[in-house]
This record gives sequence, structure tokens and C-alpha cells, in this order.
Amino acid sequence: MMNVIRMAVMIIRMVMRTKVALFFTFLFPCIFLFIYAGIFAHGNPNAVAYMFGQVLTLNILGAGFFGLGLQAVMQRERGTLRRYRLAPISSLTIVASNLLANYLIQIPVVGLLLACAMLVFHMPFKFSFIPMILFLLTIGIFAFAGYGLTIASVSNTMQEVQVYNNLAWFALVFLSGISIPLPILPHWIQTVATFLPATYLVSMFQAVMAQSEPISAHMPELMTLIVSGFAGLFIAWKLFRWEKEERIPSKNKLWALSLLIPIFLMGFYMNVYANPSASWGRSYSRMIKQISAVVGSANGAEGKPLEDFESATASQDISNSWKVTSDPGTPAEFSILPAKFSIISPGANGTQHALWVHGVMAGSGPGHVTVEAAGGLSIPATTKTFNGIEFWIRSDGSRPYRFALRNEEAEQESMPEITLTPSSKWESVRIPAPPFAQANAPTNQSTHLIITITPLGPSGNFSVDIDEIKTY
Repeated sequence: MMNVIRMAVMIIRMVMRTKVALFFTFLFPCIFLFIYAGIFAHGNPNAVAYMFGQVLTLNILGAGFFGLGLQAVMQRERGTLRRYRLAPISSLTIVASNLLANYLIQIPVVGLLLACAMLVFHMPFKFSFIPMILFLLTIGIFAFAGYGLTIASVSNTMQEVQVYNNLAWFALVFLSGISIPLPILPHWIQTVATFLPATYLVSMFQAVMAQSEPISAHMPELMTLIVSGFAGLFIAWKLFRWEKEERIPSKNKLWALSLLIPIFLMGFYMNVYANPSASWGRSYSRMIKQISAVVGSANGAEGKPLEDFESATASQDISNSWKVTSDPGTPAEFSILPAKFSIISPGANGTQHALWVHGVMAGSGPGHVTVEAAGGLSIPATTKTFNGIEFWIRSDGSRPYRFALRNEEAEQESMPEITLTPSSKWESVRIPAPPFAQANAPTNQSTHLIITITPLGPSGNFSVDIDEIKTY
């Protein structure tokens, strides 16, 4: 054990003496943090908390593949390991000391990233997060050290390990949610992502940092990383080579394939018995809302959400809160066949879900259908100013629609309304508040309103999508 500690300290001293190593160890991760937090998260503190897990995972991947793995091959190529072979040091000591040094270096790096995120971007952080982050950091470094050292063990030259590392690096970075959030990627890529170990680490960091979930809710992912980490280190130990002239037989490379067994089993379990997309979607939707709120504030909009159709019970909620009624003044020959409401995916502006209103208008002339939210939209009493509501709308461009906002007791003639023909692309629409609502806002009581959607034009099918209803 003392030999492991001594060698780990020596490795750390060598890193501290190299300017290039210091740059890529400490400053390079900070550059990625500022890119993710400043550009992608728009500086929003809660969105930064979501993306902080991506930055940490990216740093862990780099340490595992280009730190430990590349360093192991470099030591073998330069003949450094040949000197250790003459000393009473085993191959296990070499592997363990490199792992320990890598872990001890990453702790101050994570501390630096946390300090930058909290001081520069005001990322919300609870001290109760520290044990969980350290635990995930330990598991992540342990697991990806196994992957990196396994690749180094089956590689004969520096050129070969660089090819293998870059293939693994790019696959994990672009398909596991590190660079592109998984909820906005096609479903087949999300399925592939469940077979990638980096996906588990990213999702656990986001669950802890953005949703305050306990680590115990992700035990299958944790066990997969732990098992694959042990398997990787065991393989690296068994395939360890002291001399660069030693060539590993092709049959021994099959040992490395056994590292894929726990990952494959975990991916199969996640696709058949779990629903990882739901967890990814919840944290991503929350992050998008935070960014939208920042953009709305910059444009002078308060942007309090009223309905976003993102809850787990959204399908049940709409059946209770949204109703279809025919206008009493509509002639019988222009009667309305029942309309339906459905939750569709994806929604507008990067959200997961939206409301789909669809039905059939009978007759040869204009018809009317009123879609009401039972009980109305509740404008919070804490709203400082209420000028109206804003929402996203989309249709097929085949017919105009009238959108109105009114109180249940108000005369229809006095309700604000707009008429437009929505295109197939999402567009933002605003309806001004009724005069009585503007006069009473802000108040110490909530204001209850109803939004109505009326298809106009000839008979036939109608279909319109609505999402992200909020105040402005």
C-alpha cells in the first residue's frame, strides 16, 4: 500500500511540473464550463446546474482515456516501466498508483469548477450535494479508468491507442448526452445511449444537481459502473506489459470484450424494464424553462408559466380540465362532431410535450367549437404585471383560428381575441388581458380566465397544437 501511495505522489509531482499538463488538467475544464454555462445555459443558474454534470462527465472521460490510458502506453513506449520492473513493484502497484494519482488530481479540479460555477454563474448549490458529487466522481473515475486502461492494455503503439481512444471518446461525447441533450435526439439514438456508460454518469449528475434526486434512485446504473470498473481494472492488470517489444496475442484481446457484458445487460434492462427517457425529459424540460425565463426577462416579459403539459399526469389532467362545447348560436346544419385532446411529443421551443386539439367540423359553412379550460387559467396573485397570455401555436395552415381570453362571467363581446392561420412551424402568439383583469392586477387574489380556441372556415378536419401557456 505504501508503494502505491509513494508512486501516486510521484506522478502528481510530475504533473505539477509540466505546464502543458497543468493547462489541460485545470484550465481546459474551466473553458468547457464557461462554454456550457455562458453560451448554452445563457448564464441561468439553474440551467448551469443541469449542464454542470455534462462538464464533470466530460472531464472524467478525458482523465480516463487521455490521462490514464494514454499515459500508460507512453510509459511503456519510453521504457519507464522497464526501470520499475527491476524494483520490487508489481503490475498491480503500477495500475493502482496511476488510478489513485488520477483521482487525487481530479478532486481539486472539481472544486475549481464548483467555485467558478457558483461565483461566476451563481449556480445553486447545497452542501448536501458534496458527498453525492464526490461519490459519483469516485465511481466515474473508477469506471472510466478501467475503460481507459483496458484500451491501453490491448494497444501496441501510441498511434493505435490514440485511434481507439478517439473512437470511444467521440461515441460517448456525442451519443450519451454530454454534448447534445438526449431528449432532443431521435428515439433510436436514445436507445443506443442506454448501452453507453457515460449516459449513466451524466443522467445521475443531472438528477442530483438539477432535480435533487437521491443516488439511491439510480442503483442499477451505479452497479453497472462499479462492475464494469472492476472488470476493466482486472483486465488491465492481467494484460499489463512492461516492455514495448511485448506484443499482445489477438486471442488475449478477447478479454477486453468481456468488459462490454455488464454494459450490454444494463442497456437491455433499461430499454425493457425502465423508462430512462422520462427522467431525461424531466430534467431537460426544467432546464429549458429556466433558459426561456431568462430570455423572456431580457425582453421585458415576466413569463410565469400557467400550463406546459409536462406533468406525469398530463394526459389525465387534460381530460378533466379541457372541455369541448358547441356554440349555442351555431345552426344545426353546422354542428360540430366531438373533438379530442391528446398529448404529443415533442413540444415547442425544445419542450417534451404539447396539447393536440383535433376534430371534424360538419356542414358547408363556418362552424364553431369552444375549447375551454374548466376553471380557467389561474393568474397567480404574486404576478407583478399582467398584460395578457403568451403561448406557442402550430397547425397545418389550412384554416384560420380565433383565440380568445375571457372571464367566465364576462360578456363575449368584451373578450380580447385574435384571428390567424397558424403554419406548420411553431410561432409565439399573445392575447391581451381583458380590461377587468388589467385593472385588477396585481391583486392579493388569483385571477381566473378561460382561453378559447375556435376553428373557422369550411367543414372538414381541424387540428391545432398549443404549448407553453404563460403570462407576459
